[in-house]
Amino acid sequence: MSLKLLRESIEKQIPISFEYNKSGKTCGKRIGNPHAVWVMKRKNGTETTKVHIVQTGGVSDSGQEFPSFRMFDIENLSEIEILTKSEMFKVSEKYNPEWSDYKHVIAKI
Repeated sequence: MSLKLLRESIEKQIPISFEYNKSGKTCGKRIGNPHAVWVMKRKNGTETTKVHIVQTGGVSDSGQEFPSFRMFDIENLSEIEILTKSEMFKVSEKYNPEWSDYKHVIAKI
């Protein structure tokens, strides 16, 4: 379900809200603009699915100001909601659609 919502958000360029439930990370709602979902191959041969999101609000562990381009593990996302009443977001200047790690892309702007 989360992958379907992320793909829709990316295709329509509509922001999402979500929870990030990863050990050591602050719990709470985050808001952002997903730009890409892809399968990352680790050096040990295992795979993980990642999402690049420009976080625009909500809780943060890094203390960086918003907006901030961040990578999240998709398996730790929950409560994803497409913010349908929001305007389309602009593509971040930091986004590089040709980034070398996007070899196994599921969806991207």
